[in-house]
Amino acid sequence: MTTRYTVYEQPLNERIRTLLRLEHLFSQAFHFNQGASIWDSRMMITTLFDLLDLFSRADLKTEIIKEVDRATSNLNALLENPAVDGKRLSTILKALQHITANLHNISGQLGQTLRQDEFLASIRQRSTIPGGTCDFDLPGYHHWLEQPSELRQSRQQLWLRSLEPIQQAVELLLKLNRNSAEPQQAIAEAGQYQQQLENNYPYQMIRVFLPHQANYYPEISGSKHMFTIRFLHTGGEHNPDDQGKIMKDDLPFQLALCLL
Repeated sequence: MTTRYTVYEQPLNERIRTLLRLEHLFSQAFHFNQGASIWDSRMMITTLFDLLDLFSRADLKTEIIKEVDRATSNLNALLENPAVDGKRLSTILKALQHITANLHNISGQLGQTLRQDEFLASIRQRSTIPGGTCDFDLPGYHHWLEQPSELRQSRQQLWLRSLEPIQQAVELLLKLNRNSAEPQQAIAEAGQYQQQLENNYPYQMIRVFLPHQANYYPEISGSKHMFTIRFLHTGGEHNPDDQGKIMKDDLPFQLALCLL
């Protein structure tokens, strides 16, 4: 039987941290976009607002372009390596080139199309107030939510399509990072593991793989120089007092240090 793993990820720099947050929000938006209920539409729009808030921090477009350029430069250096699948690498480089062009074609701040949507703007203005998007506060929103799900999903799809260049960049960059390292077996002595990172290698992310049924989880902290993992007890029905306590056993786990 194939072991099912739960993967825990820890970013080692601010760009990867932002990409992971964007990925989370995009996954959430696409999930709720598939739902037919009024509450699915409400949650989808709330997630769009979270994305817009994240887009407004610093010059996110420039940061993503820099990360795409960095990945492109590092992968270009592998073209002369005979051990590398040249055809697959060329396909990836073309995809990165396409993403870069799409990002450069975005005028203004990321998400500007959504910010200029008067319907969304009226909802967003009230969304900061607890319960501020009630039916009596926003009758126009209430009317739209009562429309057939096909109509709502069609408009929601247009909103998501305006964010495709960003979503595609996030998806590919994180995929390349995750695929850059195979998980290796490691042992956490008395529930703790620590490792120094070589300064010559710009590690991007730590990934910890645990069996899905494990009764413990990792608490990861780290920087580009070193990281520490503490494995904490989940507690559970039979050991509720153990929840959050450091495991005392030597624990095997799988570890991947992603480097792109």
